[in-house]
Amino acid sequence: MWQEAAYQVNELNWIYRQLKATGRGKHVGRFSYYHFALVDQVPGVTNRLAEVQQAVRAAPFPCNVLKLDSHSRISFLSYESFDAAFPALLACLACDVEQRTARHINYCVRRNPPILHRKELLLPATDPRVGSATRLTERLERVGAFRNPSSIGTRDGWRRRLSGLGIDIGAIERPLP
Repeated sequence: MWQEAAYQVNELNWIYRQLKATGRGKHVGRFSYYHFALVDQVPGVTNRLAEVQQAVRAAPFPCNVLKLDSHSRISFLSYESFDAAFPALLACLACDVEQRTARHINYCVRRNPPILHRKELLLPATDPRVGSATRLTERLERVGAFRNPSSIGTRDGWRRRLSGLGIDIGAIERPLP
């Protein structure tokens, strides 16, 4: 059993190295996030992810973002459409490869779900949404919207920040052109 878990951790490390080599992704502390539009472009990664899901006995899970940590955990995240300016997290399948466990978290039932900032970093550089998302992020950086990021990780915190800066929340939250 330990050898199998060690093999899966090695697989996770291989996946991490392959995705990191793309030069894309959002990296926060020990976590890295990648949209599946990017993941699917890296040879061999999708098949190995399916093996990891199977190893922790997790049913296939519809997701659009992969979250890796620098140890033995991987999460399959389901966000609202990436056409939204700042998509909310809908659900998560969190897997611990070493412990061979998986748990499902439903964020749809939460009034104040986590949201995603800087989504352009997760997408392939060639994705048509990257340009408008980058411009929006740069505009919001200039007015200080991302200062003290610990207070803006949820929908309510983000709305309070934008409102405090005098930014039309409705205009920001509409899908990007």
